[in-house]
Amino acid sequence: MNMLRKLGLAGGMALAFVAASVVPAAAEASVDRIEAVDTVLAVAFPDDFPIASLMRAECAWVQRVKLPDGSATESMVCDLSDEPVMIPEFQGTPPTRAFHHSGGACVWLSDYWFAKDGTDVFASSFEYVVTPSGKVHARSSYPAEPLVCE
Repeated sequence: MNMLRKLGLAGGMALAFVAASVVPAAAEASVDRIEAVDTVLAVAFPDDFPIASLMRAECAWVQRVKLPDGSATESMVCDLSDEPVMIPEFQGTPPTRAFHHSGGACVWLSDYWFAKDGTDVFASSFEYVVTPSGKVHARSSYPAEPLVCE
């Protein structure tokens, strides 16, 4: 009888632990969308990059999906802009065929966080495509703990 009582108590404690750990984690998941965000991105990688390589884009929205584990994914839908970049020599033109760019940690900065509160938050990975018509579709991933990049 004592053994059954201990098993029952252990089982009840395990169930309570699982219930307690699942509810707070699920509560941390979220989705947020910001509209009308501007960005700058590469549209080409010539040998003398960044010469004739960068363009501004106007993003209809940037959406951040935060997962229960604290990591997040951001998606953006944008159109290349006619507004020039700050350094005239860096101004690019829309690609003649789809331009795909991707990379790893400490390369891409979150447009979501910069637009939200002006902070620099680095992605662990990113990829985007720029079409000849000037459409931009981007996706970036972020770990639960912000990256420390130099």
